[in-house]
Amino acid sequence: MKLDPGARRRYGVVIVGSGPAGVSAAWPLVEAGLDVLMLDASDPAPLPPPPTGTIGGLRADPGQWRHRFGDDLGGSTAGADVSPKFATPLARAITAGYAPAIGLDAQRFWAAGSLSQGGLSNIWGAVAEMYDDAELAGYPVGAADLAPSYRAVMARMGIPGAPPPVLEEPGFTSPVQEVFRRRGRLRDAGGFALRPARNAILAAPQDGRQPCHQCGLCLWGCANRSIYSSAYEIPALRLRPNFTYVPDGRVLSLFDADGSQGLEVQQHGAVLRLTADRVVLAAGTIATTALVLGRLGLEETPVRLLTNPVGAIAFVMPGLIGQRLPGRSFSLGQLSYTVPIEGAADHAAGILYGADTLPCGVIADRLPLSRPVALRAARALMPALILATCYVPGRYSRNFLRLSGGRVVIRGERTTEADRAVRSSARAVVRQLRRLGAYAVPGSLTLSLPGSDAHYAGTLPMGQAGPAACGSDGALNGCPGITVADGAALSALPARHCTLTIMANADRIARGLAARQRALAS
Repeated sequence: MKLDPGARRRYGVVIVGSGPAGVSAAWPLVEAGLDVLMLDASDPAPLPPPPTGTIGGLRADPGQWRHRFGDDLGGSTAGADVSPKFATPLARAITAGYAPAIGLDAQRFWAAGSLSQGGLSNIWGAVAEMYDDAELAGYPVGAADLAPSYRAVMARMGIPGAPPPVLEEPGFTSPVQEVFRRRGRLRDAGGFALRPARNAILAAPQDGRQPCHQCGLCLWGCANRSIYSSAYEIPALRLRPNFTYVPDGRVLSLFDADGSQGLEVQQHGAVLRLTADRVVLAAGTIATTALVLGRLGLEETPVRLLTNPVGAIAFVMPGLIGQRLPGRSFSLGQLSYTVPIEGAADHAAGILYGADTLPCGVIADRLPLSRPVALRAARALMPALILATCYVPGRYSRNFLRLSGGRVVIRGERTTEADRAVRSSARAVVRQLRRLGAYAVPGSLTLSLPGSDAHYAGTLPMGQAGPAACGSDGALNGCPGITVADGAALSALPARHCTLTIMANADRIARGLAARQRALAS
């Protein structure tokens, strides 16, 4: 849809962004009968199609290099410290143009974003965790406040615990299966807890999407659309007469419009001005924060940007070295764990993955061997490998975002405290997995650049004072016509994955907004 300069220029509720938070905020508002306009910066150009078939078929395909690197070989330039999923043609298309569009200048920080419909949910890892009251300490809401929204969001996504039924325990890869089978040995685990990972993946058809067939091609995108993306919900929203979706509508700035909220929007090269009774910001933490700082005139005012400092480590099950690689597999998270952080009151968390669906070169790149020998060694190791992430809470991060001369500047810093927390937690995981027969590969622990977790949050926290913060209802302090509904509103960032909580909080905020708008209209 194209915005018509001559048409009605004032709207009821405008949602900025079509990612998980934007879609989660849209449903309660639309179902309450409110007039909702969603502005999305998405490029209408089609995305590269994911491969079909199975991982076994892809390995045997002489043209497999196209799926890994793209026809232009652009994926071959990805650094070894970047997740392989960000080097695929799909990921590069989804993230293309984001940094120049918002004027992003990242210093010692890895920043990811997207102008595509659905945003980064098109390539996310699909891990869906619910926070408990301990993790929500410092929030103005608790687990009971979020519970109805967790249930509503999970039902839409297709997550265990809500209808329809979904894949609760995927077909674990062989080394992960062995670890899970031996978990009874952890009777005295020092607080280490291991459980099947919860993923937003279908096990039964839903809304035109197909169930997971464990094809092993998750890294390159899911041809069955089994893995949730918020883009899949846009068609259903567009069937509602009170919902309008506008692609290629990038919000440049917000301004006061005589008591209403003004938006400067660029579409098809033209710049238009709209007004709305309420603006719900769900453009992603970085873009949302930039819009708010510009609206408040806080140029050169840094705000803290929370991320989860993260490391990764490889484990091997010696008895599985050299086994044949399977033709089918499951390449997303298989087991999740939590472990207390030494000398702290909180915990680290992480996910265990199999390695049998990764390109052989990804493993070979990390072996101190000649290329031919490394490739042969990697092929032998892949059926026996487990890759583990280790995240610590956002309070250990030290990153700041500010507006400067019209640019969004992010300065990241890897602190000694964060490195110590990740390393000590990884050592605890190594001790426990050794008891289960998985041995850490010497020297494999790597600590990632700040921001590489892509868990960006807490720049406009709920329940805190000051202009760059919002209330428990998401309303921006001093500017109640603007509601913050994405990760920027999180009051803290626990170690476990945040996407499901961002969605549930957006749903909760929108339910409250819908109730208040109905009360005003009555």
